[in-house]
Amino acid sequence: MTRRLASASGTYSDAVAVAGPGTWVHIAGQLGVQMDGAGSDRPRAEQARIALLRIEQLLGEMDASLSDVVKVTVFVTDFDDYAEVSRVRNAVFGDLRPASTAVQVAGLLAGAAIEIEALAFVAGSG
Repeated sequence: MTRRLASASGTYSDAVAVAGPGTWVHIAGQLGVQMDGAGSDRPRAEQARIALLRIEQLLGEMDASLSDVVKVTVFVTDFDDYAEVSRVRNAVFGDLRPASTAVQVAGLLAGAAIEIEALAFVAGSG
């Protein structure tokens, strides 16, 4: 069972509770650029879309999907254009929005402007 409490803004969940047998899947921070820095000049929203696509692919390899994600953490080098990043996150997750935290950091690997990590729970597995 998964229960989500929408935030006042409706763009993410303030809390997500899961119960029952299952498997937790931890997805390490994913960048929206290549490790050699290629793509670091892309807009933040595009980097977020690429990072979320990578998360979706990794979840698939773990027999999970975006609908299983209960928490994301978005690391940004600054909050300029964060509204666009938030729109991308909302479009990707649709109505099943995970709990979400955004953190401004001094820098990220490969000159990226965005890094996203995810925590998913796959009910009934394991």
